[in-house]
Amino acid sequence: MSIADMFDVDDGDTVWDAWLVAVNLLDMIERTHRVEYDFENARDRIAGVCAMAERHGIDRKKCGCGLSDAEHTILKRKILKFYRLQVSNLKHFVY
Repeated sequence: MSIADMFDVDDGDTVWDAWLVAVNLLDMIERTHRVEYDFENARDRIAGVCAMAERHGIDRKKCGCGLSDAEHTILKRKILKFYRLQVSNLKHFVY
């Protein structure tokens, strides 16, 4: 199993799981590879999406923002897609 295979985000993951995968892969690449990549910007985007998920209580079902359950489900799918794309992008540095 390659290192890239160890990092994956699935639809069944929690936002916390997806965030952890993205941040761990980002840290690993930043510390072990000499690449031209804006790690600060990536970290800020990942943190911003995580903060939005926290505000909406995505994995806890506690939110008073006025969005319906269906809208929160769509938001979670979009958040997980963002993390999947981030991880996929970062995997290019591992291969």
